[in-house]
Amino acid sequence: MRRRTSVVDRLVVLTAGCVLLAGAALALTWALGVTAARNVVHRLDRAAITAVPDQRWWPTVLAVTAVVALLAGSALLLINLRRGRTSTMPVFPGPPENTGADLSVDLGPLAHGLAAELSALDGVRTVRSTALDDRGLATLRVTVVADPSIDVADFTRNAEALARSMAAALPGAPVATQVLLHLDPA
Repeated sequence: MRRRTSVVDRLVVLTAGCVLLAGAALALTWALGVTAARNVVHRLDRAAITAVPDQRWWPTVLAVTAVVALLAGSALLLINLRRGRTSTMPVFPGPPENTGADLSVDLGPLAHGLAAELSALDGVRTVRSTALDDRGLATLRVTVVADPSIDVADFTRNAEALARSMAAALPGAPVATQVLLHLDPA
Protein backbone atom coordinates (compact mmCIF):
# COMPACT_ATOMS: atom_id res chain seq x y z
CA MET A 1 0.00 0.00 0.00
CA ARG A 2 1.32 3.40 -0.89
CA ARG A 3 1.66 6.13 1.69
CA ARG A 4 -0.90 8.33 -0.09
CA THR A 5 -3.46 5.50 -0.08
CA SER A 6 -3.02 4.87 3.64
CA VAL A 7 -3.40 8.61 4.38
CA VAL A 8 -6.65 8.77 2.37
CA ASP A 9 -7.97 5.64 4.11
CA ARG A 10 -7.13 7.03 7.54
CA LEU A 11 -8.78 10.39 6.79
CA VAL A 12 -11.98 8.67 5.61
CA VAL A 13 -12.06 6.47 8.71
CA LEU A 14 -11.30 9.43 11.00
CA THR A 15 -14.10 11.51 9.47
CA ALA A 16 -16.64 8.69 9.66
CA GLY A 17 -15.56 7.84 13.21
CA CYS A 18 -15.90 11.44 14.40
CA VAL A 19 -19.39 11.75 12.90
CA LEU A 20 -20.49 8.46 14.48
CA LEU A 21 -18.98 9.39 17.85
CA ALA A 22 -20.74 12.78 17.81
CA GLY A 23 -24.07 11.12 17.02
CA ALA A 24 -23.53 8.49 19.70
CA ALA A 25 -22.56 11.13 22.25
CA LEU A 26 -25.70 13.15 21.47
CA ALA A 27 -27.93 10.07 21.73
CA LEU A 28 -26.29 8.91 24.96
CA THR A 29 -26.46 12.31 26.66
CA TRP A 30 -30.09 12.71 25.56
CA ALA A 31 -30.96 9.28 26.98
CA LEU A 32 -29.21 10.14 30.26
CA GLY A 33 -31.26 13.31 30.55
CA VAL A 34 -28.45 15.86 30.15
CA THR A 35 -30.10 19.26 29.84
CA ALA A 36 -27.87 20.55 27.02
CA ALA A 37 -28.58 17.51 24.86
CA ARG A 38 -32.32 17.72 25.57
CA ASN A 39 -32.28 21.42 24.57
CA VAL A 40 -30.56 20.56 21.26
CA VAL A 41 -33.14 17.90 20.46
CA HIS A 42 -36.08 20.15 21.47
CA ARG A 43 -34.86 22.94 19.18
CA LEU A 44 -35.31 20.69 16.17
CA ASP A 45 -38.53 21.28 14.24
CA ARG A 46 -39.92 17.74 14.04
CA ALA A 47 -42.68 18.67 11.61
CA ALA A 48 -40.15 20.14 9.18
CA ILE A 49 -37.87 17.11 9.49
CA THR A 50 -40.67 14.62 8.84
CA ALA A 51 -41.85 16.71 5.86
CA VAL A 52 -38.45 16.61 4.11
CA PRO A 53 -39.14 13.40 2.11
CA ASP A 54 -42.30 15.00 0.68
CA GLN A 55 -40.40 17.98 -0.78
CA ARG A 56 -39.90 18.21 -4.58
CA TRP A 57 -36.10 18.50 -4.27
CA TRP A 58 -35.72 15.41 -2.07
CA PRO A 59 -35.44 12.75 -4.85
CA THR A 60 -32.79 14.85 -6.62
CA VAL A 61 -30.72 15.30 -3.45
CA LEU A 62 -31.08 11.60 -2.68
CA ALA A 63 -29.98 10.60 -6.20
CA VAL A 64 -27.00 12.99 -6.17
CA THR A 65 -25.95 11.71 -2.74
CA ALA A 66 -26.19 8.11 -3.93
CA VAL A 67 -24.10 8.85 -7.05
CA VAL A 68 -21.45 10.73 -5.05
CA ALA A 69 -21.28 7.94 -2.45
CA LEU A 70 -21.01 5.31 -5.21
CA LEU A 71 -18.21 7.22 -6.96
CA ALA A 72 -16.33 7.87 -3.71
CA GLY A 73 -16.67 4.24 -2.65
CA SER A 74 -15.52 3.00 -6.06
CA ALA A 75 -12.52 5.35 -5.97
CA LEU A 76 -11.53 4.12 -2.50
CA LEU A 77 -11.93 0.53 -3.61
CA LEU A 78 -9.81 1.07 -6.73
CA ILE A 79 -6.95 2.79 -4.93
CA ASN A 80 -6.90 0.03 -2.32
CA LEU A 81 -7.05 -2.81 -4.84
CA ARG A 82 -4.36 -1.35 -7.08
CA ARG A 83 -1.23 -3.38 -6.72
CA GLY A 84 1.87 -1.45 -5.82
CA ARG A 85 4.13 -3.01 -8.41
CA THR A 86 7.61 -1.64 -8.58
CA SER A 87 9.32 -0.53 -11.70
CA THR A 88 13.02 -0.87 -12.26
CA MET A 89 15.27 0.15 -9.38
CA PRO A 90 18.20 2.43 -10.15
CA VAL A 91 21.26 0.74 -8.68
CA PHE A 92 24.22 2.65 -10.03
CA PRO A 93 23.51 6.12 -11.35
CA GLY A 94 25.87 7.26 -14.03
CA PRO A 95 27.86 10.47 -13.97
CA PRO A 96 25.76 13.65 -13.96
CA GLU A 97 26.99 14.72 -17.40
CA ASN A 98 26.02 11.38 -19.00
CA THR A 99 22.28 10.76 -18.60
CA GLY A 100 22.28 7.52 -20.62
CA ALA A 101 24.70 5.56 -18.38
CA ASP A 102 22.38 4.64 -15.53
CA LEU A 103 22.14 1.05 -14.34
CA SER A 104 18.73 -0.22 -13.19
CA VAL A 105 17.50 -3.62 -12.12
CA ASP A 106 14.05 -5.17 -12.52
CA LEU A 107 13.12 -6.42 -9.05
CA GLY A 108 10.64 -9.09 -10.19
CA PRO A 109 13.30 -11.62 -11.27
CA LEU A 110 15.24 -10.94 -8.05
CA ALA A 111 12.14 -11.84 -6.04
CA HIS A 112 11.72 -15.01 -8.11
CA GLY A 113 15.37 -15.89 -7.54
CA LEU A 114 14.99 -15.43 -3.79
CA ALA A 115 11.88 -17.62 -3.90
CA ALA A 116 13.78 -20.33 -5.78
CA GLU A 117 16.54 -20.25 -3.14
CA LEU A 118 13.99 -20.51 -0.33
CA SER A 119 12.10 -23.34 -2.04
CA ALA A 120 15.26 -25.46 -1.87
CA LEU A 121 15.24 -25.39 1.95
CA ASP A 122 14.08 -28.47 3.87
CA GLY A 123 10.38 -28.52 4.75
CA VAL A 124 9.31 -25.81 2.31
CA ARG A 125 6.19 -26.80 0.35
CA THR A 126 5.23 -23.77 -1.73
CA VAL A 127 6.70 -20.35 -2.36
CA ARG A 128 5.18 -17.21 -3.91
CA SER A 129 7.12 -14.07 -4.68
CA THR A 130 6.45 -10.53 -5.77
CA ALA A 131 8.23 -7.21 -5.99
CA LEU A 132 6.08 -4.36 -4.76
CA ASP A 133 6.08 -0.81 -3.51
CA ASP A 134 5.20 -0.86 0.19
CA ARG A 135 4.63 2.73 1.37
CA GLY A 136 7.32 4.12 -0.85
CA LEU A 137 9.88 1.37 -0.22
CA ALA A 138 10.63 -1.19 -2.91
CA THR A 139 10.14 -4.60 -1.29
CA LEU A 140 10.92 -8.16 -2.35
CA ARG A 141 8.13 -10.14 -0.65
CA VAL A 142 8.32 -13.93 -0.55
CA THR A 143 5.55 -15.97 1.08
CA VAL A 144 6.63 -19.46 2.14
CA VAL A 145 4.27 -22.28 3.14
CA ALA A 146 6.17 -24.94 5.05
CA ASP A 147 5.73 -28.18 6.91
CA PRO A 148 4.72 -27.62 10.56
CA SER A 149 7.73 -29.66 11.74
CA ILE A 150 10.23 -27.29 10.12
CA ASP A 151 13.03 -25.94 12.32
CA VAL A 152 11.88 -22.30 12.43
CA ALA A 153 15.17 -21.02 13.89
CA ASP A 154 17.18 -22.71 11.12
CA PHE A 155 14.76 -21.44 8.47
CA THR A 156 15.01 -17.90 9.89
CA ARG A 157 18.83 -18.02 9.79
CA ASN A 158 18.77 -19.19 6.17
CA ALA A 159 16.17 -16.59 5.16
CA GLU A 160 18.18 -13.82 6.82
CA ALA A 161 21.34 -14.97 5.04
CA LEU A 162 19.51 -14.93 1.70
CA ALA A 163 18.11 -11.46 2.48
CA ARG A 164 21.62 -10.22 3.22
CA SER A 165 22.81 -11.64 -0.10
CA MET A 166 19.99 -9.74 -1.87
CA ALA A 167 21.05 -6.54 -0.10
CA ALA A 168 24.65 -7.19 -1.19
CA ALA A 169 23.48 -7.67 -4.78
CA LEU A 170 21.85 -4.22 -4.67
CA PRO A 171 24.44 -2.07 -2.87
CA GLY A 172 23.03 1.21 -1.70
CA ALA A 173 19.60 0.63 -3.26
CA PRO A 174 16.65 1.17 -0.88
CA VAL A 175 15.14 -2.31 -1.23
CA ALA A 176 13.68 -4.32 1.64
CA THR A 177 13.37 -8.08 1.72
CA GLN A 178 10.36 -9.59 3.45
CA VAL A 179 9.96 -13.34 4.00
CA LEU A 180 6.57 -14.42 5.36
CA LEU A 181 6.48 -17.95 6.80
CA HIS A 182 3.16 -19.79 7.00
CA LEU A 183 3.06 -23.25 8.54
CA ASP A 184 0.60 -25.85 7.28
CA PRO A 185 -1.74 -27.26 9.92
CA ALA A 186 -0.26 -30.24 11.78
